[in-house]
Amino acid sequence: MAEGQVARREQAGFLANVNFVFLTYVANATLAFVIAVILARALGAEGRGVYALFLLSASITQAALSLGLGVSAVYELGKGTTAIARIVANSQHVVLGSAVVSGLLVLIAWPLFGDRLLDHDTPYWIFAFAVPLFVNYQVLTTILQGASRFTAMSAVVVAQPIALLALLGAGAAFGEIDTRMALLSWSGGTLAATLLALLLLGRPALRLRELLRFDGPSLRRQVRFGMRGQVGNLVQLLNYRLDQYIVLLFVSTAGVGIYAVSVTMSQSVWFIANAVAAVLLPRLTAASKTEAARTTPVVCRNTLLVSVLAASALAAISPWLVEGLFGGEFGSALNPLLWLLPGTVALAGSKILTSYIFSQGQPLTNSLITAAALIATVIADFALIPPFGVTGAAIASSIAYVVHFALSLAAYRRLSGGSISEAVLIRGDDLRGYLEAARRRFAAVQS
Repeated sequence: MAEGQVARREQAGFLANVNFVFLTYVANATLAFVIAVILARALGAEGRGVYALFLLSASITQAALSLGLGVSAVYELGKGTTAIARIVANSQHVVLGSAVVSGLLVLIAWPLFGDRLLDHDTPYWIFAFAVPLFVNYQVLTTILQGASRFTAMSAVVVAQPIALLALLGAGAAFGEIDTRMALLSWSGGTLAATLLALLLLGRPALRLRELLRFDGPSLRRQVRFGMRGQVGNLVQLLNYRLDQYIVLLFVSTAGVGIYAVSVTMSQSVWFIANAVAAVLLPRLTAASKTEAARTTPVVCRNTLLVSVLAASALAAISPWLVEGLFGGEFGSALNPLLWLLPGTVALAGSKILTSYIFSQGQPLTNSLITAAALIATVIADFALIPPFGVTGAAIASSIAYVVHFALSLAAYRRLSGGSISEAVLIRGDDLRGYLEAARRRFAAVQS
């Protein structure tokens, strides 16, 4: 009886955290969507394409230069093997290194491509401080996640778009929003969120003696483990976004801007999956093998169900939504959006399954799965983008996402011994649970 009560309390706490993080991601995505509309209307398809390509380049660079410290932080904090103060100190040393490297990249680009980039209204010099800011923001957010401090993590996640929106508003009040101002505002928003993360971590995590001490063995251990997972994250980022470079090659910068709008809208389907995965990862990492194997299929199939419903709703309203919000210049984003949705649902399932795979100490497996999906992406992109343009990029992405999900299911089955159908197909008990929750909610409202 006591064990049952403990299990119910743990389940209630898990669902409460999922709901809280879900609401955070809804708020974050809503703000991001508002920002996307503002930038699309202010910059046009061409400027929106430049903005998307700059942030993509910054994202790829930060994923490489962070050396997997965010990945290892989640695992080590979940297992309790390293003090949080040491993890934070290691992260700040990596941030300093990333600042040096990104500055050198700008110095190299200046004589080689500077004039050409400025002719296309690309303020490449912002890269020098945008990348280390992004590295710090991402690593500190995952440290908060690994420590299961979901309220603090949520505050940091929401702070970035709020600060960005405020800076865009201030900039618009004093002049026109252009690409340079948009990217400076993005950097300012990331700086504000990073400072908030450091503040919320507090004194226990920010010990001056630890921050000033370079611990080579500890850092090497984190990097060794983290890079096994970070390679997968980097490849996954390329899997998500490499097609933007190929669209630039075969279509145009404006085509990148149109495709970026389609991608932004399709990612709204990931509200639930992102929230669930964020809470599930540290929980599975700390759980026993048996508990992790029992929890994962239930969470996966229910996440897929909600994602299918969300994708269906988005498909139904998108014909009115695209042009109504973004303007007639982005009307051609509708077809790519519809083609992206099946793959978006599939990848929602992958987000849950890869959390389980990681929790079993197998980050390299996730990396190999993502590498295989990236190969599928590249082959499909070069086959479909030249004849079909932006729509071809969307079809290729959906193919790659389905490949990723299929391989994740195979890895889940091998590691857990569970069946694929159990992780994918909704069950009668799940539906009865929804009906019971609805009944209780209705009764509470009536009372």
